[in-house]
Amino acid sequence: MAFDVDKMTAALMAAVGENSKGSEPTSWLDTGYLPLNKMISGDPTRGFAGGRMYEIAGPSASGKTLLATQAMIAAQRSGGCAIFIDWEQTFNQEFATRLGLNCNMPYFTYQRAETWEEGNTLAMKAAQSLRTQGLPIEAPIVVVFDSIAAAVPKSQMYDSKGARREISEYSMNDTTALARVTSTTLKVINQLVGKLNVTAIYLNQIRTKPGVVYGDPTTTPGGGSMEFYATTRLFTGRKKEMHLEDGEKVMKAALIGVESKKNKLNRPFLNTELRLAYDEDGMARLDFTSGYIDELCSMKKLEEKAGRITWQGKTYFKSVLAKKIDDEGLQSELINLYLS
Repeated sequence: MAFDVDKMTAALMAAVGENSKGSEPTSWLDTGYLPLNKMISGDPTRGFAGGRMYEIAGPSASGKTLLATQAMIAAQRSGGCAIFIDWEQTFNQEFATRLGLNCNMPYFTYQRAETWEEGNTLAMKAAQSLRTQGLPIEAPIVVVFDSIAAAVPKSQMYDSKGARREISEYSMNDTTALARVTSTTLKVINQLVGKLNVTAIYLNQIRTKPGVVYGDPTTTPGGGSMEFYATTRLFTGRKKEMHLEDGEKVMKAALIGVESKKNKLNRPFLNTELRLAYDEDGMARLDFTSGYIDELCSMKKLEEKAGRITWQGKTYFKSVLAKKIDDEGLQSELINLYLS
């Protein structure tokens, strides 16, 4: 059927205006580790997308906050700001500072919220304030919520008259309160993060469903809302790396495995590993150099034979090679080799 294109176009524009802009991300945050970027976004030079919502879930001490801190550092280094909502009240600012996070306002806003509703409200108010006070829309804002499992719905903490409940009044009778409030809140947050170009990262824990015989028995608190609204869901795990020291086994590092169980920007069910090394004073640091060496060996861009790796015509054990590259500032050569 033929119709007048110009007339139809004019009528549509009069009725609804021009087409909205596409939903494709226009800004990205480099996590600092190219294999992780590639897993999340499909591009090793990108990472977390602006205007999108993410969930990072996993057991205790499996690197969830570490990944989120890397995103906050990336935002600051790109001329933006970071916001942290701490329901768990366990954020270690000393450790974050050592990793490279600037913990001073306005670059970093830290709030210990009492309820789920208060935490989300504070985060969006802070993001809105940054934008209205002159932070350009292209400058990144990362908001980290730690964590869904630790957040308390207002309906559980206060009664219908606004009085705070006593500890003895809490019970297991209402197990769906958090699921209900996340369902109503996240659909609004999803709209706001897009409007304000915010990267929202919700940390979460995992639980085991009783009675599951077939399939994955693990689940996450907060109902199924995050499964729908999150652009990407990352699940973490940790393995200890033990070394012999004076005849005793000592943990010198941990391997943090990261898997994408949902991804709207890249193929899901990909995984990578990050190595968390511990210095003599007990502080942890991300050992990206060893990670690149492992990746390059798996890509056959470095030759590995009998536990030794060939680098610039000589062979080394991995730990010796990693130290040499760090000491001589040659990590850029690993990155160029990875991108080649």
